[in-house]
Amino acid sequence: MSESSNYTPFPVLPDTDEHTVLSFLVKNSGERFTSRNIVEQTSVREGDIPETMEFLLEHQLICHSENTYYVDLDRATELKHRLESIDAVVRLFENSPDDDYSEEGWEDRLESIL
Repeated sequence: MSESSNYTPFPVLPDTDEHTVLSFLVKNSGERFTSRNIVEQTSVREGDIPETMEFLLEHQLICHSENTYYVDLDRATELKHRLESIDAVVRLFENSPDDDYSEEGWEDRLESIL
């Protein structure tokens, strides 16, 4: 199987503020949230919100208008599937045997897969 030359890995990794916020906004697509709303509804600290939102905006995963953030409804399903795929890969590796047959460093390779 050949890899497409224009393949770009999904920039959001599990267990990050970006994943938490994007998951929240995808789950609530069609709604708009202020930074404060996002802090109140997620585990992301207020001090981490500006950098997190900048990252998501820079990668064109979310939209920003009138001090609110949201996911474009046209992309919500695609983003939901991408997040589900990432979560499935993590669960797969978390459930893999931790014995002589498992390879050390698989977590580092996970980033290149995603």
